[in-house]
Amino acid sequence: MKQLYLAILLAQPCIAFSQYTYKNLQVNYLETVPSAQSFTYDNLRLYPIHAKQSFTNEFKGIGRYMTLQDAIAKKKVKITENSNSGEVNSLKIENVSNDTIIVITGDVVKGGKQDRIINKDLLLNPKSGKKDLPVFCVEAGRWSAGSSSAHYSNRNYAPAAQSRSAAPAAFNGYYNKGSMGLRKVVEKEKDQSKVWQKVDEINTSNKTTTSTKTYTALTTSAAFTQKLNKYLAFFKTKFATDASVIGVVVVSGNKVLGCDMFATHDLFIQQYESLLHSYATEAILNGKPVTASPAVVNAYMDKLMSDEQTQQRTLNEKGNSFTDKGKKLRVSSFD
Repeated sequence: MKQLYLAILLAQPCIAFSQYTYKNLQVNYLETVPSAQSFTYDNLRLYPIHAKQSFTNEFKGIGRYMTLQDAIAKKKVKITENSNSGEVNSLKIENVSNDTIIVITGDVVKGGKQDRIINKDLLLNPKSGKKDLPVFCVEAGRWSAGSSSAHYSNRNYAPAAQSRSAAPAAFNGYYNKGSMGLRKVVEKEKDQSKVWQKVDEINTSNKTTTSTKTYTALTTSAAFTQKLNKYLAFFKTKFATDASVIGVVVVSGNKVLGCDMFATHDLFIQQYESLLHSYATEAILNGKPVTASPAVVNAYMDKLMSDEQTQQRTLNEKGNSFTDKGKKLRVSSFD
């Protein structure tokens, strides 16, 4: 019994070092006006989260993964419908390269029989073979390969019959991550009808005209694209040179929209471009000028970073994490 107790005590520092808590991380609450202004544009403010040395040491062995965005662009991954008849909430994915590819919940892919948003984190090893990829549809009015749309009187349609010789439709486009609101529905609601409802809300808010009701039609709006590009230009390089930054707290108006943290700076920076689209889209469509005080952000983060048990309760309610081989690679929470 004494030996068991000693073993537990010896193991505790290692466990603590792996935690995404105040013991190993520090939030910059931007308490001065100049610092707040330097991380604020229009309806969006991003609070940097910095790794302490204990956190950096724990995750120093984490490899450098290729993002899904890069993998699609470089044709190192194949994503197809399950079969030539297709299945709304499931795709096939295969890593055909010698790299390791990371897939994050909220990634949106274009093509197939309808655009989809991914609802499960995955690490795809080199030459992975075909794997199941859980998804939700974000394009209710199309069920056909290519850009042509098919219209239906309701969304509970049956897929049209396909030729047995036809190859499953492929996905060759990437559309960043869904908005914060859409990601929240995917992470926590896990309900196709609620995903469609959220996409409708987003397109209505943006006054997007799309025959297939697809989320990815947002940027067909010149006004939206102009606003988005200004957000991207302001924030794009904010965290590139500070190797201690592993995540951000996202704020608009008087509230926290959410938080994304990763195991390493490299992993965060690799995902940052697509995450920034998520943050900016939410700020454009539903945001307000930032009035939240550092105390508001501190109170939110206390529920996420005070200790492991408090964090898990918070994530059970309004967030999620991705763990591989006993190490958390991602922690995300929402409002």
